[in-house]
Amino acid sequence: MVHLTLWYMMDHNGNSKSPSSSGSIDMRHLIKPRGRGYSLRMLTPPVLVGTKNPWTAKPFGKEIKLGLDTRSHAEALRIRDVRVGQIRQLESDAIAASGRGGIGRIMDLSPEAAEDWRKMRMEATQEELEGYDYVLSDQLDAAVDAGKEREAETFGALVFKGAVPLERAMEQYLEERKEGNVFGFDPLAVTTALNIKSTIKHLVAFLDMETPLLDDVTPNKAFQFYTKYLPVEKELGAGTVTKHVNFMRGLWNWALVDKGYLKRRNGKAIPNPWVITEKGTSKKRASARSGNAKRTAFTSEQVASLLAGWSDWGARQGDIMRLALVTGCRADEMGALPLLNVRADGSCFEITRGKSANAARLIPVVGDAQELLRRRVQVVTAAQVDVPASERRLFPEWPLKPSTGKANSVSQWFTRYRREALGKETDDTLAFHSFRHTWKTVARRAGVADDRVRDLGGWQGGVSGRRDASDGYDHGLLEQQLFEAQWEIWRGLQDQGFLIGF
Repeated sequence: MVHLTLWYMMDHNGNSKSPSSSGSIDMRHLIKPRGRGYSLRMLTPPVLVGTKNPWTAKPFGKEIKLGLDTRSHAEALRIRDVRVGQIRQLESDAIAASGRGGIGRIMDLSPEAAEDWRKMRMEATQEELEGYDYVLSDQLDAAVDAGKEREAETFGALVFKGAVPLERAMEQYLEERKEGNVFGFDPLAVTTALNIKSTIKHLVAFLDMETPLLDDVTPNKAFQFYTKYLPVEKELGAGTVTKHVNFMRGLWNWALVDKGYLKRRNGKAIPNPWVITEKGTSKKRASARSGNAKRTAFTSEQVASLLAGWSDWGARQGDIMRLALVTGCRADEMGALPLLNVRADGSCFEITRGKSANAARLIPVVGDAQELLRRRVQVVTAAQVDVPASERRLFPEWPLKPSTGKANSVSQWFTRYRREALGKETDDTLAFHSFRHTWKTVARRAGVADDRVRDLGGWQGGVSGRRDASDGYDHGLLEQQLFEAQWEIWRGLQDQGFLIGF
């Protein structure tokens, strides 16, 4: 390598002459500017370039320059020999650590090493920068010659272009979208963050690269991902594919607009590869229902038919339907509910996360439902004695989807069961979520105050979900008031025939 040749020339030829017979003084690796003291100057051994310089606490560059703090030539010789000996020891240690004699070895091409080099270049003087780039380019050429072309290309992009690894960008994006972030970004729900991680896993698998970068996702790659890979290879539905695309469009908007990543050489941002402007063949909406059908509440007769299939307490299917009916909770809120959030006496439980910030709430449990919940707590606590307390759930029988942590299996089971019990003609209007519709409808008919229904159900304040200026001054109802409201709803369910067979 050229830089090795230069180092050996300087180290052993031009500056290595001993005092000659003519009496010239020994200036090996020494310089002395006019009016100043002696300094050591030598080319850095290649194996040390980029490693930490113990005298400056900065990475070694192309050359080593150290002030010796003396104007005495004899003292300068003494200190020089000590420093050169120390440098040789550092070189020897580095060669031993490399395991390949240092010369001709392939440099560390990890993203972490690239980040170190990038920071080193940013902090370097112009003279140091030239030395770093001289060595780095030579090392990358050696990596290419050794068959590491892709790794070297990625490493160079990370160092010289400030490119960002895909998974690292995701981690930064999720961190900056957390609740209470200093950037003022709208926080992401926990389930949304889990979904984004799932999307990135799919994307990384599709790209099939070592350390894929944001730059690697071109418009054509994105197109192949959502038109072939997800729907054909992974057999995902149209609605799910659309969600994945929306997640990626949001991440790229953040990278392009908020962080200034992904710029062309002229400084302009590249187009977002996830923005779909062209309209192709029209597609049936995944969530479309026939005609003007809408989700509706159950009738008391329909609830009785559903509960009749699980007439005894203790079965997961019957228990979860009964608790959803009398609390208005969503399927996933019940299915994924941690046991730590449930009072042992069955009097209430707490939802700590969900679809929105408003989903976090206290849920009182009253009437016979309190005894049902108390018994379930006892049974599942005994069944999960070998499970860490933080991982125990009220309904451990319902599996959670690994990629999202959601209990999707509850709704999937109920769809099949509802068709059996009530007929397929209810597909467009009834679902597990209809228990929530039923609870709210009964609450309204029972005359329960709207603010109490919103707090119990986890809805945003105001009419039709809109908030007003006074909402920021409202810090919620007392627990006793929530229990009183839940009792009113319980009596409404009872009066309207919904608790027959409970």
